[in-house]
Amino acid sequence: MPDRTKIKKIVTNLLLVFVLVTIGFSLGKHSVLRRMTADAATVSASKSSQTDGKKAVKVFYMHSTFRCVTCSGAETLALELVDKEFADARKNQTLLWEDVNFQENAILAKQFDVIASCMVVAIIENDEIVDFVRLDDVLTLSDKPEEFNAYVRNALNNALSKISGE
Repeated sequence: MPDRTKIKKIVTNLLLVFVLVTIGFSLGKHSVLRRMTADAATVSASKSSQTDGKKAVKVFYMHSTFRCVTCSGAETLALELVDKEFADARKNQTLLWEDVNFQENAILAKQFDVIASCMVVAIIENDEIVDFVRLDDVLTLSDKPEEFNAYVRNALNNALSKISGE
């Protein structure tokens, strides 16, 4: 019997620790979101003036302050695809790339409704974001390079065709 009582206490304590850690993470997440909203008025929306008033597609690679291996790997895959298959568009600045910490850029995070790492493919016209699509599956597809490339390629081709008038 004493062993059973000890086991119950251990399980109870483990569950209590789990609950407390979960509450801590939840409070931390809400604190960051509140801070992001409060800072929105003072944070620059983006460096989109690179377009000089013309239409362009801009990829925003949205990440948090802490970057895990998966997040970094997805960014590397995406950059490789962009540099390899969209080199001409990058060269003539029809396709732009911006690395954005969404925890520090509250305006973009709110505009794109970003709460986790992802990619956003936006259409920029006269230095304004006029349309965008958020690619939430880049992290889950990062271990499947062919599917990842098809997913990102499709989004980029769709956006580029919209600015070329097709």
